[in-house]
Amino acid sequence: MKNKLYNSRIYSPNNESSVLKASFTLIKQFDCFNEDNLNLMIDKLERLKNENFNRIHIPDFEYKVDGNIITYDTVFIKGYGIGTLIPKFADIIYEDIVKRKSDWTFTDYGMPNFIVEYKTDKIYSVDFQSYNYVPDREYRESTWQNFKYFHSDILNQLVKGEWEIPNVEFDC
Repeated sequence: MKNKLYNSRIYSPNNESSVLKASFTLIKQFDCFNEDNLNLMIDKLERLKNENFNRIHIPDFEYKVDGNIITYDTVFIKGYGIGTLIPKFADIIYEDIVKRKSDWTFTDYGMPNFIVEYKTDKIYSVDFQSYNYVPDREYRESTWQNFKYFHSDILNQLVKGEWEIPNVEFDC
């Protein structure tokens, strides 16, 4: 797995600074409970390693299996969860993920799942669990529209300096 390096600073007591390089890793673990679920997860991760989503990037990752537990380590992308909110990024996600010709694509269009990388504007899909077999194009479209409505509601609250825990759960 190739780590991404980001600049970080350290300051001495006399206020001099040095630039350091930092990388971040996210570890996710699933108890699949049985061999059928485990095999589905392995198949999904193997497919994902070989997919091409055009302008949407997938962070490098590795996984290991221990019994019915699957653990994957992935490069953490430092950036902003705005991919589905800002039209120039949302249009790319819509074209390359929602309208994708393959029956395999991502189905959770939540803001935190599409990270726009700090200083590069590359869009990363970071929720591997929402990568699924979804041949129903109408389902993808309606899910996309529901998320857009939901996120614009959240954004309006944030702009007003308000916050209310969202009371909606999407079935992805």
